Amino acid sequence: MEELNKTNRLTMIVIAIALLIIVGLVTFRRPDIKYTLTPSESLALLNDPAVVITPEQAVSLLKDSAGKTVFIDVRNSIAFDRSHVKNAVNIPVRELFSQKSKSVFHEIEKSGQTALLYGETQQQANGPWLMLRQTGFKNVLLFTGSFAQINFENADSLTRLLPQLSETALIDTAALKAISAPAAGGKNLSAQANKEKKTVTPVKKTGSSGGGC
Repeated sequence: MEELNKTNRLTMIVIAIALLIIVGLVTFRRPDIKYTLTPSESLALLNDPAVVITPEQAVSLLKDSAGKTVFIDVRNSIAFDRSHVKNAVNIPVRELFSQKSKSVFHEIEKSGQTALLYGETQQQANGPWLMLRQTGFKNVLLFTGSFAQINFENADSLTRLLPQLSETALIDTAALKAISAPAAGGKNLSAQANKEKKTVTPVKKTGSSGGGC
């Protein structure tokens, strides 16, 4: 009797394990997000000027009536309802990889169009743009400005000037060369400056004989 009970318990354990395996296989799902770029490829992508759009370039794209570029607003729905670029599509960051959002990107790709991501700031759009590129969407570009720079219809006069301004740091190479280049006669400027300094000879005072008035 005891051996029969042991056999029954063993059978029940085997059945339970089998059920767990079956349930696991049924409920198992492959990950929805699959990265196709290596870290080195992603790093190279970040330094590629061909995948970014400047505010000045965005002006031309907004005026383009052919509709080749679809502006994707990654801000939340509240900010989007308050104001957004004309004909823009709102896909908040938290909904970036939902089935509906992925369908939108696939449709843009099939239509031969290009998706341009923008946010309240460039930093808000950086992450979503890179993740889309890493997961295989090659027709996605990044806007390198803020929403204020792209919302030209409602922008003030100062904001309208921003696309014309450049934040690229400039170095006065001519001045640097002038400082480091040798002066006439083969001597550098610092040596010449030292040479031109006047030498002051101390004057020896004559000692007093003493006495008073």
